[in-house]
Amino acid sequence: MTDRDDSDDDRRRAARSTAERLQLLEGDTQHLAGNVGKLLMLADTFSPQQLGQLRSVLREELGDAGLRIDGPDHIDEARADFVFMRKIRKGAEGYASKIGWFFIAAILGGVVWLVTAGLTFWKTH
Repeated sequence: MTDRDDSDDDRRRAARSTAERLQLLEGDTQHLAGNVGKLLMLADTFSPQQLGQLRSVLREELGDAGLRIDGPDHIDEARADFVFMRKIRKGAEGYASKIGWFFIAAILGGVVWLVTAGLTFWKTH
């Protein structure tokens, strides 16, 4: 585009009404939205090459963290480790719950004792 083309476009834009400008803008917006939608639909899946790269990167990173998933035996061991950790977590939550209920019962018992002691004192004096 030359300077003359730019000035012609400016003159054409200035000659249009606001309604025409809004109509062009809405058309452009709808067109762009359609293109973005098409791009998103195309980018919805990974190619087999990308999946292979992703798997290798994940294996590498998990291996650096100490979790090997190279073969089925490693995967089974990792799964067993996670099940073991889940059992420990649930057991700890169970103990925490029991301890919490013990403290609640102790506080309620103390309140009942205090009320009973107060009523007994009130009756005797």
